[in-house]
Amino acid sequence: MIGQSLFIFMMLALSFQISADSNFKLVKNLEERFASLSTEAALIKSYPHHSQSYIYDQALAIIAFSKAKKKAKARELLKALEKLQLHDGSLYFSYYLDGSSPYPTEGDKRFAGAIAWVGIAASHYQSAFHSKEFKPFNEKVLNYLQSQMKKFKIKNQEVWAVAFAPHDLKTTSWNENNVAALEHNLDAYRAFLNFQLINAEKSEEFKPIIHHVGEFILSLWDKDRQHFWSGADTTQGMINKEEMYLDNQSWSLLAMDESLLKMINPHKALQFNCKNFLVQDGEIEGFMDSRPANRPSAYQFVWSEGSAGQILAMKKTSPHFSCSSKQNTDFLKEVKKMMTSDGGIAYATSAENPDFTTSSSVAGTTWFYFAANNINPFHP
Repeated sequence: MIGQSLFIFMMLALSFQISADSNFKLVKNLEERFASLSTEAALIKSYPHHSQSYIYDQALAIIAFSKAKKKAKARELLKALEKLQLHDGSLYFSYYLDGSSPYPTEGDKRFAGAIAWVGIAASHYQSAFHSKEFKPFNEKVLNYLQSQMKKFKIKNQEVWAVAFAPHDLKTTSWNENNVAALEHNLDAYRAFLNFQLINAEKSEEFKPIIHHVGEFILSLWDKDRQHFWSGADTTQGMINKEEMYLDNQSWSLLAMDESLLKMINPHKALQFNCKNFLVQDGEIEGFMDSRPANRPSAYQFVWSEGSAGQILAMKKTSPHFSCSSKQNTDFLKEVKKMMTSDGGIAYATSAENPDFTTSSSVAGTTWFYFAANNINPFHP
C-alpha cells in the first residue's frame, strides 16, 4: 500500500515537473519576443521572422502575463496599445514593431473581434493586479464597439450585433460593414460582460448591450443541426451557411455565461467539431480551422490555437468527453508535439494554406499555455 502511494506521488510530482518546465519555456518565449516601442511600452512579435504585432496577439500575451503574475510585462504591452489607440477608441488590426501600421494605407482594417480581445485583456489586467490604470483605455475600447452595433432581423427576430469592421475593404469580395460575425460578437459579449463584472458602477449601463449581443449569439444556434453558424448579413438578415468554423463552437462554449449555455447543447457542439474538423497530419492529431459546408476542406493540417481552444471547451463543459477515443489531456499532448526549438508552439503543422505558418507563434503559445493550465482566457 505504501509502495503504491509512493508511486502515485512520484507520478504526480513528475507531472508537475513537466508542466512547470513547459510553463517556463512558454512564458520565456513570449518575453523574448518583446520589441521596445518607447519608455515602459513594448510590442510583441507575433512570429519570429515577422515584422508585425497583431493586436489580438498583444491581447493574448497580456492575458498570459496577467495569469503568470508578471505585471511589468503585461503593463508594457498595455502601455503600447494605449499609445496606439485612435481617438475613437479603436486600434488597427496590426502594427509594425516601431508603432507604425500598414493600415489605413492598405485599407481601414479595424476588426471588431481583435479590438474586443484588447478589452478582454485590459479587464484581465485590472482583475489580476487590482489596478484601474487602464480602465479609461478599456472604456474607450468598449465605447467604440458600442458605436459599431447594428439592429437588424434574423427570422423575424430583432437582434443587435457588432459589425465586422467600420468600412468595406476593397481587397475582399464582401462588405465587412454589412456582416456580423459570431466570433467577433462572442469577443464583444465577453469584453462588455467582464468590464461590468469588475466595475459595478457600469453594471446597468452595459446590461442592455450584453443582453442584445447574447440574443444575436443564440440566433445563430441551429436547433435542428445542433451547432452554431458563423454569422449573418446585417442588411438582409441572411445567416451564412456556406462555411463552418471550429471556433464557432469552441469559443462559444468558453465565452458564453451559464444563462446562455443553458439555451444550447454544448455536448453536440463538441461533437460537431469532432466530426468536421478532426485531422491527422503526420504524427499529430488535432483540429483544423474551417471547411466549406458542403464539401471537404482542401487543407488538412493541425491548427495549434484552435486545437487548444477545443481542448479547453472540452475541459470546461464536458470533462469526460472523448473524440476519436481521445480526451482533452490526450489532445494536449498532441499539441505539445508542436513545440519548436525556441520553446514556443508552431501555429500549424503545415503551411500549405498561405494564411498559416509552421513558425512559432504568440497565438499557439498562449492558447497552449491556457489549455495546459486550465485557464479560460475569456474569463478574468
